[in-house]
Parts: sequence; C-alpha cells; structure tokens
Amino acid sequence: MFKKFKKWSLKKRLVVSIVSIVLLALIIFVIYANFKPEALPTYQLGEATRGDLQTTFDTQGIVSSDQTKALKAAAGVKVLTVNVAVGERVTPGQVLATFDVAGLNPQIAAYKSAADKAKASYDKAAAMNQNAHKRLSEISGESAELQKQIATLQKEIAAHEKAIADYQPTPSLDEAEIKAVLEKLQNEGLTEAEIAEIKVALESNKGNFEAALKDNLATKKLELAKAETQLSSLETQKPIYEAQTDETMTDLYKSVMEQKIKERDAYLALVEELKKGWVAEKDGLVTEINIKAGETFTPNTENNAVDVSKLLSMASGNEDAAAVLSEIFSTTEGKDKGVGVGMVLESYGDFYVDFTVGKYDLQNLKVGQKATVASLGKTYEAEVTYVSATANAQAGFDISSIASSITGGSSASANSAPVKVKILEPDEKIVLGFDVDVQIDTEKLENIVKIPVEAVTTADGENCVFIYNKDKKTVELRTVTLGAGTDTEYEVLDGIELGEQVVLNPKTALEDGNKIDIKA
Repeated sequence: MFKKFKKWSLKKRLVVSIVSIVLLALIIFVIYANFKPEALPTYQLGEATRGDLQTTFDTQGIVSSDQTKALKAAAGVKVLTVNVAVGERVTPGQVLATFDVAGLNPQIAAYKSAADKAKASYDKAAAMNQNAHKRLSEISGESAELQKQIATLQKEIAAHEKAIADYQPTPSLDEAEIKAVLEKLQNEGLTEAEIAEIKVALESNKGNFEAALKDNLATKKLELAKAETQLSSLETQKPIYEAQTDETMTDLYKSVMEQKIKERDAYLALVEELKKGWVAEKDGLVTEINIKAGETFTPNTENNAVDVSKLLSMASGNEDAAAVLSEIFSTTEGKDKGVGVGMVLESYGDFYVDFTVGKYDLQNLKVGQKATVASLGKTYEAEVTYVSATANAQAGFDISSIASSITGGSSASANSAPVKVKILEPDEKIVLGFDVDVQIDTEKLENIVKIPVEAVTTADGENCVFIYNKDKKTVELRTVTLGAGTDTEYEVLDGIELGEQVVLNPKTALEDGNKIDIKA
C-alpha cells in the first residue's frame, strides 16, 4: 500500500494527506464532543468571619428650623393692633400684636363647664364600677352560704319525710318510747338541733309524734323555699353587676374627661397669652400674618364635629352613655371654639429633620445616636436629638382613638411617634421644607459571626446557605439562624462555624452534594 502511495503524483499524495488529516480531526472532535466531561458551575465564595455589625434605620423626613414659631389665636378674639408686616425682621421684646379677650368669656365658660361635666360623669362611672365589683364579691359569698343552707335543708327534709314514712302510729308514746324514737332518728341523720326542734313540736302537739314531725317538715320546706328564692334573686342581680364591672365605658368616660380637661387648660393658657399680647422672644423674620387690626379673628382651620351618638352606637349601643356624652360635647358645640395660626416667625438657626416612626422602630431609636442626612447629592453628619415617648395625637377630639379604645382596635393617630434629627453642619443645600434621606446608626453588634447577604437563600421557608467543602469540591445545604442584618451582612446565631466558606449568589439549580468550580 505504501509503495503504491509512493508511485502517486505529488499532487495526489498531498490531497490524500490533507483529506486524511481532516477526517482524523473530525473523528477526534466527534469522540471528544461525546465523551468530554461536563463543565462544573462556577461560583464565588464568601466566608463566615468574626467582627462588628452596625445596624441602621433608614427613612425620609422634612427639614425644619428650631426657630420657627407659629403664634396662635382663638376664634372670636378682637385684634387691637398689628405692629409688624410680612417680611419684617423683629428683635427680642418687640410687641407684635395686641388683643381684647373679653369676647372669649363665653368660650372660657363653655370649656370649664364641659370639663366639669366630663369629670362628674367619669367619677360616677368609676364609683358605679367600684361598687359593682364590691357587690359581686358579696353576692358570691351570699350565694355560697345560701347553697350550703339549701343543701342542709334538703337533707333535713329528706330525713323528716323518711321518719314520717317509717312511723308506726300508736295510741300514745311514753317518755322512754319517744326518747328511743328520737335516738333512732338521730342515728339516721338528724342533727341535735333538729331533734330539739322535734321536741318543741311534740310539746305543742301534746305528744303526737307524727304531727310534730309534719309540723317541723312544713317549717323546713318553708325555709327551703325562702332560701331558694333568695338565691334566685342573687343570680338575677349578678349579670347586672357583671355588666357594670366592664371597664369599657369607664375607660371611655376617662378618655373624654382627660380630653376635655386638656382642651380647657390649653384654651385658658391661650387666652392668657393673648391677654399679654404677642411679643418676640428672639431675632426673627415674619413670614405669615393672618390677623388684621380692628377685626375679630376667624381661623382658617375647621372645627371637627363629633357625633358621639353614632360613635357609641357603633361601639356598644349604650344609649344612656351616648346621651351623657352628647350633653358634654354640646356644651362647647356652636361656641366657635376654633384656634388657628395668626402669625408665623422664622429664622435660620439649627436645622432638623422631622419624621415619624411606628412602635416597632421607635424602640430602636435613642437620643444621641449618630446619623447621616442626604440632600441634593450631598451627605451631612447628624444626630438624633428627640425621640417622643408618646404617639402622635391629632388636634381636637380624636374619634378614631376613642372608638379603638372601645373596640380594641388601633387608630392611625396612635401608630406613629415624632422623631427629630439635628443636621450638624448644614449649608445652602439644606432648605426648609424639603424632604431628605436619613440613615441612623442604631445597634452595634460586636465580635459576632457574620456572613455576606449574598450567601443566604431559602428552602422550605427556612434560611439556608451552601457550605463549600474544598477537599471534595462539593457543597452542603445547611439551615442557619440569622440575627440582625444590614444591606451587606447578616449576623449568624447558629448553623455556621467561624471560617467556613459559603457560596455567594447560589442558583436555584444548585443542590446539596453538587460539585462546583471556584471563581478566583
């Protein structure tokens, strides 16, 4: 074959060689394509390390100044003088406006009357509630005593009826025979007191034993009927007093009383301020005026009417309470008791960011915590300077909060609390009234085991990670217990040992025991 190949022309030998090489390469490629090992998925690794973790709280707020002052006036007050104009700068001690408060006397009287009525209603409800608790305790003791008495009488009546049934009539019984019968009855269950009663009955019936037993039996049945009637009466009273021990209405009356006292005190304080006139406390700028000399002030705010009857009907259907509370609210209703902003003073001093938080976030915020504020592409250092101890309350009487106190629900006004963050070094990019981003450093966890956020996945509703075995180049799916977290790391409470490597961004196709390649 080789000799024959040598006899071929150079051109023919070249063609045959090239074709052979191509065929051989094609065969090798087909074999490799069918039998080559499948490429392993490639992942990056993270590691369980020990270190610190700084948790944060992120929100948005509105920029405000600590030197903004809104001066309020009561509807119906007569404005005597207005001594400044919008845009005018004022100095400490400068008189801004004066008022005649004589026209507010009817409103003052109405506020006092409403507070007095609300207190009287609460005192009455509280006393009734206290008395109901006391009476229920007494009824419980009296009922137990009557039940004991009834059981004793029933036992005595049964013994008397048996004695009468067993008695064999005889013409007469001598003293010895009577004594023997009485001893027999005592052995059968009659007490010494009952025996004494029978002896008295024998004397009144001239020794007729059967008549004596029947007379005594009738007396016992009468006592039983009386005791059962008394017990029935107590059981009838019990639900009435139980209803009066319900704290719902007492709490409602208390809420109304506290609100009316608060309204009264606030109104009286406002009247005193108006009586003295408005005086500037510091340097500032007048930015708003809503009063005019010689006119009676009418605020731009609305007075929210309170439909007490509808409220109580929705909550408990207690018509009597609705009537009482309607009277309390009608005391100030129609008295034009509104309050509004009459003048606003503002100056550039310290800048703050105001926002509200829910009850769960509130417990993580504390005065003094470090923060950052971001506005218009710039970040500023800041500090938490105020965290409210109570939830926000709406101005005036809050129907939703009272309704929720009766029904056990919650209202929007009771779900947030105000917080202030002070911007330490503000500049021209911090503008009053603008919204900004706030990040507060809350809890710092020290010397903990932590892993990258990208390592965590879920399986069957549980947090899991894939642990890499570098010797076998395989992964192990393991459940972990996580603690606090940030945008980049999680605290690990259980499931991972320090130094173990974890797979980052595991795909859904990755399974326990799979082999993987590691990306450098």
